[in-house]
Amino acid sequence: MRRWLVGSSTRLRVVVVVIGGAIVLAGVIQVRNAPVDVYPEFEPTHVVIQTEAPGLSAAEVERLVAVPLEELLGPTPLLDEIRSESVPGLSVIELVFQDGTDTLVARQLVQENLSSLFTLPNVTKPPVMLQPLSVTNRVMMIGLTSEQLSLVQMSVLARWNIMPKLLGVPGVANVAIWGQRERQLQVQIDPELLRAHGVSLNQVVSTTGDALWVSTLSFLNASVPGTGGWIDTPTQRLGIRHVLPISSPEDLAEVAVDGTTLRLGDIADIVEGHPPIIGDAFVDNDAALLLVVERFPETSTLSVTRDIEEALDELRPGLSGIEIDTTLFRSATFIEGASANLTLAVALGAVLIALALAVFLSDWRLALIGIVTVALSLMAAVLVLLVLGATINVMTLTGLVIAVGAIIADAVISVEDISRRLRRHRKDDLGSLTEPELRALAKQLGLTGYSQKRKAELVELLQRRGTLTERIIVDASVEVHGPIVFGALIGGLAVMPIFFIEGVRGAFFEPLALSYVVAVAASMLVALIFTPALSLLLLPSAALERREATILRRWRRSYGQILAPLLRIHPTAMGAVGGVLLVLFLVAGAMSFNGLVTVPAFEERDLRIDLESAPGTSPSEMVRIMTQTSQDLRAIPGINSVAGQVGRAETGDQVVGTNSGQFWISIAAGADYEVTVAAIQTRLESYPGLESSVEPYLSGLAAVALTAAPHDVVVRIYGPEITVLHTVGEDVRQALATVDGLVGLHLVTQPLEPQVEIEVDLARAQAHGVKPGDVRRAAATYFAGIPVGSLFEQQKVFEVSVWSKPEVRGSLDNLDDVLVDKPDGSRVRLADVADVRIVAIPTLIQHDAASGYVDVVADVDDRDLGSVVDDVESRLLEVDFPLEYNPQVRALESEPLLQRTRQALAVAALLGIFLLLQLSFSSWRLAFLGFLSLPAALVGSVLAAVWFGDGMSSLGSLAGLLAAFGIAVRTCVLLIRHFQALERDEGVAFGAELVVRGTQERFAPIVMTAAIAALALLPMVVLGDVVGLEVANPTAVVFLGGLITSMLVYLFVVPAVYLPFAPRPTATPQASSQTPIALESERGS
Repeated sequence: MRRWLVGSSTRLRVVVVVIGGAIVLAGVIQVRNAPVDVYPEFEPTHVVIQTEAPGLSAAEVERLVAVPLEELLGPTPLLDEIRSESVPGLSVIELVFQDGTDTLVARQLVQENLSSLFTLPNVTKPPVMLQPLSVTNRVMMIGLTSEQLSLVQMSVLARWNIMPKLLGVPGVANVAIWGQRERQLQVQIDPELLRAHGVSLNQVVSTTGDALWVSTLSFLNASVPGTGGWIDTPTQRLGIRHVLPISSPEDLAEVAVDGTTLRLGDIADIVEGHPPIIGDAFVDNDAALLLVVERFPETSTLSVTRDIEEALDELRPGLSGIEIDTTLFRSATFIEGASANLTLAVALGAVLIALALAVFLSDWRLALIGIVTVALSLMAAVLVLLVLGATINVMTLTGLVIAVGAIIADAVISVEDISRRLRRHRKDDLGSLTEPELRALAKQLGLTGYSQKRKAELVELLQRRGTLTERIIVDASVEVHGPIVFGALIGGLAVMPIFFIEGVRGAFFEPLALSYVVAVAASMLVALIFTPALSLLLLPSAALERREATILRRWRRSYGQILAPLLRIHPTAMGAVGGVLLVLFLVAGAMSFNGLVTVPAFEERDLRIDLESAPGTSPSEMVRIMTQTSQDLRAIPGINSVAGQVGRAETGDQVVGTNSGQFWISIAAGADYEVTVAAIQTRLESYPGLESSVEPYLSGLAAVALTAAPHDVVVRIYGPEITVLHTVGEDVRQALATVDGLVGLHLVTQPLEPQVEIEVDLARAQAHGVKPGDVRRAAATYFAGIPVGSLFEQQKVFEVSVWSKPEVRGSLDNLDDVLVDKPDGSRVRLADVADVRIVAIPTLIQHDAASGYVDVVADVDDRDLGSVVDDVESRLLEVDFPLEYNPQVRALESEPLLQRTRQALAVAALLGIFLLLQLSFSSWRLAFLGFLSLPAALVGSVLAAVWFGDGMSSLGSLAGLLAAFGIAVRTCVLLIRHFQALERDEGVAFGAELVVRGTQERFAPIVMTAAIAALALLPMVVLGDVVGLEVANPTAVVFLGGLITSMLVYLFVVPAVYLPFAPRPTATPQASSQTPIALESERGS
């Protein structure tokens, strides 16, 4: 099968080479257009639904919005989890679906349920199913400032001009506007003025609403505006169109109040304003709008950014007077810088590979074969990954970097063996071949009948044959088939456990394993199919004019001088050296690996700073605090710009209150990154009462995927009432306080903020003939405003609302004086029928599985996690839980079971590697030798990770170890199988001569592979830990350390201990020259 495959490729060599060239060309084209991102899409399939409920408290949002939606969406098919967050004015429900669920199918299932929703109160906006977003969702932040236009005017332009244009850009999923102030026509009333004129609140509402064409208030006539109709004449039909005469505050002020001779302008101020803001923004201390542009999953950040900038350039002529700043946060900037550095490192590495091949192979044709083989393997791997739907990101690139060593090894092994055989069969050298060499050559070429007396005839026959080069190339490719195939299988088996990691971590690391497996598989196929075909095209003649490279001959001579006396040392001594290396690998590896894999922090020039002040802080006060902080931050050397956002935005990615904010800081390219970040942190720590955290945007996202659960043990208590939950949670905490091994035990509580609470006294309300709903509606109109209709103007829609004057709604005392309409037309003060008080309530109510909950958390110390969990469950049985309240114990992702699963996968992988070695060597003893030699060969990687990096817990260190492992496996199989081939096929006697000849013949590919692979990754070491090489740099360092010890082990230790491990032959094979069988020239006679 192997010989047929290789032989077919040489017979169809032109077709194979053309296909290879097409693959390279297609790969280059696809790479240029491939989606580029920083991280893979590691989040599970989920759907997020946001419902805006202006003016509602968190508790009201929970009862009126979250609970009905959860009841409606709970039975959705394929649903795995449902959870929600209720904050003042907003409900967010997240539905997580089972693994493998298509996003479009999940959204369709959710939409089908939403279409039957009729239970939400009229005070909320319709639920919005957010578009699916990429993990790195923020692609750009655009600041809008102006000295000529107000924030309301800019909001109109942003909402009706800029946002639609950006949403039309391919790849853009959402545009959220911080600081948005929607234009609104407001009828601002004063209760004293209404009382003086004898006008009720309901009269103002009905007058304003019925003055418009359309109203959402069902009790108004404008809720059924009617049509214009038409007039039919004998010859034509004339449509009737009504033109609304109201387009400005002055027009609305002229409308007559129902039942009176007064105008609206006589009893209220008619102004143009905006609803209460839920968030705000500024740029360099100037009031601004901040447009956050988010993208779809698996779209290219670079192409989306380019299209956004083109769209903004098209809009600029119509946005005169507005300054558009796209540099506040631009995700593509980091990717462009990283791509430039990575491209430089790859280009330098490619040049070094080409030069090294030219030097070592001493023939431009052989060097070209090696270069093309490496390029084809990489391009084929990238092409397959893109066909499978992968994106170019950190993990896929890391997998390809890991595979570079294996790809180079496969190319060098193939090309070197072909060159060695062709040089061995040069015309000048055929006559000088030894008898065993000629006998082996005759056997390989299918010639029989060789005898010493007919040596000249055989030499002449070999040189006459036109198929000599093809047979040599085929034989060489078949010979190296074993190391290449088994190296690929063992390398793939080493990363196979990654495919069994579940959840977010599995999705994060799977692209690395996939790209590595695809790359080594592509390299294996290229070495077995393409390399022989290209070699036969470029080397049509069996003769190679140049001998082996001088540098290799010198190195081999020096190596032989060292190896000969080394083999005279007792194998036990060299075995002890190998054992020391093995122990050193295990000890150093165990001490430097903490069980978690960390991704190095990227040197991003865009920083995100999260700020939080006291709960209940107003938006204006938070803006004041942040602008003052912004001034101090801008004084730090090295900061280009500071943009800030307060609170949240509709359809935005932040679910926070107005006491929260974010800074987005751009650091200058020439500034010292670490010094600048340290100065920022020091400045922020100087503000009392202000909690802050500074982190790069992308690094924070990676932490979500890689950080373990924050606590070892979580007792989650479910129930309907948040106050009761806290009481029960405290009981559970006290019950668990005496459990041995629990540390840091506490009840997780949500922050409280002051809020005004109005409770109607039914007896007093009955005496005045008013109902609780009347009180609520009156207070809501005065302090939140009530939309009564809409204005349609120039393809835009604006709200018209009834609200109170700013001085009225800005005082707590005025709440007591709100006038509530009575059935008889008179009015009563709110304080006369209700109690008004200030209370502390939660600002965040969370649900899990459609139920409220609180958590009692703790960590475990000095005890086994499983036994602690057993004790916790026993103590919970002693707690008296109220009806509808129940606990659930959650241990660190079921850590005992998870740990056992990981251990089982690791053992299975190690056992599989051992069995593959046995299959390759057909010897249990040699498999044991090869298995023990692998960790000993990789001790240099571990030491390099400890000395120059962050230990073996770093992604770069593990990647470098895996890359070195790929070369070590191939070297191990190549060397030992060659020992066996010399003994089996060429009759070399078992003993020191076998080891010397075998290592001498395999010296070149071992040294060449190590040297070329080292040179390929050397630029990544020299360039240092710059942008784009945060993972590649430690990978290269650790890889080089492994290469050094791998060469030492397989050139000195393994040869020295091979003979004791190798099975001794039962009889020494002896070459016979006394069995003449017909030569090819005699077969026909």
